[in-house]
Amino acid sequence: MKKFLIVLGSIFLAIVVLAAIGIAFVAVRGNELDKESKAYADTAIPAIINGWSEKELLDRASPEFKQAVTQQQLDQMFNWFGSLGRFQKYDPPQGQALMSATTQNGKVISAQYATKATFEKGEATITLGLIKHGDQRQILRFNVNSAQLIPK
Repeated sequence: MKKFLIVLGSIFLAIVVLAAIGIAFVAVRGNELDKESKAYADTAIPAIINGWSEKELLDRASPEFKQAVTQQQLDQMFNWFGSLGRFQKYDPPQGQALMSATTQNGKVISAQYATKATFEKGEATITLGLIKHGDQRQILRFNVNSAQLIPK
């Protein structure tokens, strides 16, 4: 019985040590991913909204985004967003990166960021969804919400 308890205790200790190592790895890697994705969002958002550049969005768009949005829809969206007027300023984006693993998709690194931006005709909230393919971040979602965009 004593041997059994020693073996069981050793197994339990090994599990605890492995869990601690895993948590430490995720914490360190998570901070790196947050910094990288925040820097990406901080560059991508102003590039897109300064002049409402479809090209800037498409240059950064993921295959999933390009498959989900037609060129006609993109043209309509950017024409609509352009009614906000010239870009003036924006707050630093806030959000975080996420790591997940599923049997269907394998390991997926994504991020979600939001920021408030000021334009000539009002304010808007810009949300940006990112996905990482290999070592490249790409835009998965791009959304603009503003009271100025609601038809009167």
